[in-house]
Amino acid sequence: MSYPKIVAFFLCILVINSIYAQTDCNCKTSLEKLIQKIETEYPGFEEKVKQDKSFYDSKKGILLNKSNTVITDSCIFVLQDYISFFKDEHIFLQPRVKTTAKQEDTPGKQARIEKEVDSKIINGNIFYIRLSSFQYANVIPLQELVQHNKKSIEQCKGMIIDIRGNGGGTDDVYQPLLPYILTNPLRIMSVEFFSTHTLIKGLRDYAIQQIKTDSLNEVKKIDSGLKEYRDNMGKFVLYGDSKVLIDSIKISKKGPSQVIVLSDRRVGSAGENFLFSARQSKKVKIMGTPSMGVLDYGSIREFKFDCDNYELYLPTYRSTRLPNYPLDNIGIQPDIYLDESIKDWIDFAIKYINE
Repeated sequence: MSYPKIVAFFLCILVINSIYAQTDCNCKTSLEKLIQKIETEYPGFEEKVKQDKSFYDSKKGILLNKSNTVITDSCIFVLQDYISFFKDEHIFLQPRVKTTAKQEDTPGKQARIEKEVDSKIINGNIFYIRLSSFQYANVIPLQELVQHNKKSIEQCKGMIIDIRGNGGGTDDVYQPLLPYILTNPLRIMSVEFFSTHTLIKGLRDYAIQQIKTDSLNEVKKIDSGLKEYRDNMGKFVLYGDSKVLIDSIKISKKGPSQVIVLSDRRVGSAGENFLFSARQSKKVKIMGTPSMGVLDYGSIREFKFDCDNYELYLPTYRSTRLPNYPLDNIGIQPDIYLDESIKDWIDFAIKYINE
């Protein structure tokens, strides 16, 4: 398994902080370039369009005609209308904001991040964890939380993991919980990266940044590892050697006998990956509502489309579940659906564990 592939699999979002010279495009030109970019570099294009190609062609034609008379300030709504056809939350477009300074964390921002990871003992013997985000900033906070509460987690009767509202981030955040909630090895569906110049450049730049010392040999190794992508430009490249990966996580001998995961419609991306993994455990029940349904395509990167007044972000891979097991706009279904009559989900979970 090549190093660039490993980097690609675990890298969720690469944000480019370069300063761009503004090249303004009129609305029709912007839309034409956006269409060309998505039709050639969005990994879900063929699958999404084949479901209703006539509607896609009609919508595209209507918007191209409309773009002739739309002023620049309102063009973003036309572009977003086109993107909405794909119903993929991993595609987003926004006006580019001119900035020369990298945003730094502030005390207020740090306080908000710390509150995204919290825990407490409830009802005497139930360990409750609140994880409202899987953003990378929460990797260390959750590691420390699990480490500091190791004894309580190992001795608790039940655990409630509340991920309501968790829109995703990185799978690295929830890894410390898996030894305590799993009962067997994980079956993980792999992904296929859609090889483009943007993907290759991003992987190369990222890999070079990890080189600790200047070394021509290291750069050559990186370029050699990217050969498979270059040889398959415009095609899908499988991550690893199999469409199914088996992750044999070392399971803790001590831990809760029951685990409840609270999830709702706002849970997406890495949040859904967590649900997908947790539900394979014999002692886990997912309670709540279906999740958001944004797990078919991922690993977002910025894609330039020659209109620098806009930022376009697209996913770079598709799950090998497709086309047989799609989750986009369907979501992961709960084991126990909590309807509107249940006002206090935590209380419901406590009673379920104690029954």
